[in-house]
Amino acid sequence: MQLIKKEHVYNTMDKAHAPAAWVKSGETVRIQTQLQSGSWLNSAEDRWGPSKSRGPNLCTVVGVEGAAPGDTLVVEILDIVPDKLGYTGFAGWRTPLVGQILPEAKNWDTVTHTVEITKEGILWSPELTIPLKPMIGTIGTAPAGEAQTNKYAYRNGGNMDVQELCAGATLYLPVEVEGALLHVGDCHAIMGDGEIPHGGAIECAAEVTLRLSVRKGYAAKEWLRAENAEYLMTIANEDRIKDSFCGAVRELIRWMCEDYGFCAQEAYLLLGQVLEARCTTLHGDPGPFSPYVAKIAKRYLKPDKGFDWTGPKE
Repeated sequence: MQLIKKEHVYNTMDKAHAPAAWVKSGETVRIQTQLQSGSWLNSAEDRWGPSKSRGPNLCTVVGVEGAAPGDTLVVEILDIVPDKLGYTGFAGWRTPLVGQILPEAKNWDTVTHTVEITKEGILWSPELTIPLKPMIGTIGTAPAGEAQTNKYAYRNGGNMDVQELCAGATLYLPVEVEGALLHVGDCHAIMGDGEIPHGGAIECAAEVTLRLSVRKGYAAKEWLRAENAEYLMTIANEDRIKDSFCGAVRELIRWMCEDYGFCAQEAYLLLGQVLEARCTTLHGDPGPFSPYVAKIAKRYLKPDKGFDWTGPKE
C-alpha cells in the first residue's frame, strides 16, 4: 500500500498544486496529513498562538489516474489514526463568535490547551479522558476556476468539518480537473457540534487510509453527498445558516427520488418525521461558513408505491 507523505501541503484548493503522488482508480492509500496550522507541535509543552498558524487547514494533494471533468471521485474512508499530540485554541479578540456567545470573551487573549492522544482517548487532564472520534475536517477536489481558500466549503468540498466524515463513510466529490487533485487535511481527534472556538476541535496531524475510485458521471445536482452503513447524508454551505440547511435537505430529497423511488412529495413529508440535521461548524467570521449536514437513516428508504399526496384543492 502506497504511503503519501506530508512534505508539500497547501492552504488552498487549486488545480495548479502539484500532487504528492498519483494513484490508480480503486487503489487504497495511506495519506499523511499535516496539523491544520502547521508543523509547530512537537512536544506536550508546546502551546499554540496565532503567530504559529500557517493555515488555514493545510492539505496534502493526491492525483487519481483517469479522473476527468464530469466524473465522480468516490472516497471511502477506511481508517484515521491521529498523531500522539493535539491541541485546541483560539484568540478571543480575533474570533467574532466567541464574543457573541460570551461577551467578555472578546477581551481574552490566546486560550489554548495541548493534549496527548492515546489509544485509550484524549488525555484532557489527569481526571478526564475524552473518547477518540477521529474525522477529516477538510477534503475536496480542485476547482476548475480560481483557487479556493481552505477556510470554507464549496460544491467540490473543502473545510466542511462534518463529524460523520470518519472511518466507514464514503464521500462523493465532483471532478473538475484532470486527475481530480484530492486535497486532504485538517484532521481532528474529536470535535463538538458548532466547533464554537475557531480551532476548537482537538486539532492533530494524522494518517488516513482511503480507497479512491473514479465513477463516470456526477449525480449530485447542487451540494455534496456521502453515506455510511446507516445513513444517507448531504452537506451544504451557504452564506446564511438557513440557506445551508435548505440546500442540504434539498439535495437529500433529490437523492431519495433519483435512487430510491420516492416522489418529491413523499420524501418531503417523510423527512418531516425522520430528518436528522445540524450545523457542524459556526465560526461567525465574515464569509460563507455554516456547513450543514442532513441525514436520513437507510431503514426509512422504503417508498410507498401507492402514495397519494393529493389533498383538497383550496
